Amino acid sequence: MAVKFAHTFMYSTITAAVAGVVFYVLSSGRTEVLEAYTVNDTYLGSVFVLLLALIIGLAVWPRVLEKNG
Repeated sequence: MAVKFAHTFMYSTITAAVAGVVFYVLSSGRTEVLEAYTVNDTYLGSVFVLLLALIIGLAVWPRVLEKNG
């Protein structure tokens, strides 16, 4: 049975958003402690993690959903 793209995209987007928020929360404290990291590094790193997690999620979630469905 094929997994619908809408379900895969929804789960992947939620997973990517959670990963991006976790990265932002963990790295936002670093900008105050270390002078090597700026606020722009935190923002761009969060976007990078969000996009990377979205791509990986689109590759992984269909297999997970097929096993459980």
